[in-house]
Amino acid sequence: MQNISLDKREDDLDEGVLSVSLLKHQKMALAWMVSKENSSHCAGGILADDQGLGKTVSTIALILKQKSQQSKFMCADSDPLKSEALNLDEDDEAVTVVDKAKQSMNDEPKKDLDASLSTAASTSDVKPSSSHMDIVPNRIVESKVECKKTKTGTSSASSTMRSMTRPAAGTLVVCPASVLKQWANELNDKVSQSARLSVLVYHGGARTKDPSELAKYDVVVTTYTIVANEVPKQNADDDQDQKNGEESSVGNKRKPPSKSKKRKKKLKDSDIDLDSGPVARVRWFRVVLDEAQTIKNFRTQVAKGCCGLRAKRRWCLSGTPIQNSIDELYSYFRFLKYDPYSTYSSFCTMIKHPIARNAVHGYKKLQTVLRIVLLRRTKETTINGEPIINLPPKTIKLQKVDFTKEER
Repeated sequence: MQNISLDKREDDLDEGVLSVSLLKHQKMALAWMVSKENSSHCAGGILADDQGLGKTVSTIALILKQKSQQSKFMCADSDPLKSEALNLDEDDEAVTVVDKAKQSMNDEPKKDLDASLSTAASTSDVKPSSSHMDIVPNRIVESKVECKKTKTGTSSASSTMRSMTRPAAGTLVVCPASVLKQWANELNDKVSQSARLSVLVYHGGARTKDPSELAKYDVVVTTYTIVANEVPKQNADDDQDQKNGEESSVGNKRKPPSKSKKRKKKLKDSDIDLDSGPVARVRWFRVVLDEAQTIKNFRTQVAKGCCGLRAKRRWCLSGTPIQNSIDELYSYFRFLKYDPYSTYSSFCTMIKHPIARNAVHGYKKLQTVLRIVLLRRTKETTINGEPIINLPPKTIKLQKVDFTKEER
């Protein structure tokens, strides 16, 4: 995978936005990430640079570079009539819910609609919730809102849609608990005062239970454990797809996977509130998985939870994207919504089985597939004949040590 998608285009931020200067390879990463986010197919990718090459700084630069687009996405939520047109990934039921709200205006008799009451919370640049890992069950407060017809119908439609649609939020960074505070510090230290980002550390038993509170921040940082606990897991169709992929054998003739009709999941209003936590009840502009190898096993609750997040743009950061088997790539593709490889049956048919039959041909095809969504550089990578980062030579010295009597 070395040097896959090595693009020499560069991009940079305006002077003074970052407190540090981007290195050449980080400017190249920024240009690649911006182009990927502006792509109509798979808005995101896998930044697989070697450890120590600054994946975190490159990601912070991306957040700042695209801040105007993120702000536009978040502000669109203030007008529910416009929120329907947002280009969310197809598994987002926002459009279905909005259509449902419109229809309720003309239904007789008028129906009561459930709405969650939001609570006010204080804001600060970096706001940790708690240092504990306790998961506190969500307490849902319900109120009945009657949809009244007006001359224009706008007022009733707006209140109905606000109560039924997910608030639009900024960037969610999911990382191991061990680097949670490091991310918060990097977001604070690497960004200049003039371009300061509002950051919430969403962690611990005292964290907010109000999804609209998460939508107030530019960046929310949380852990894989919280995502696994708060995001609803896959539906029966996903289970069947994985079963089909696992049952298909390399040597036998297989029936092509049946094209099942896509069914829009009709949600009850209570499904959004009762079956998920705040992280799952917002529409994220961007989700970033740091140490993305955490989801390498697509069968785990963590992987299923991350794939269940609603987001417009998705990123995986990992210095070791493949550790044991090709199956690990499927979990990334599924999270990224990288069609057609995001379904396990297609992944097996188009990638896994060809590699098993003919490794040379199969890996060539895999390299072509990865070139679209993956950027990887190592410390040995060169640009115009120069190493991308100047490091002192590594010296290994072996020294024999005699054990003492006690040590023996």
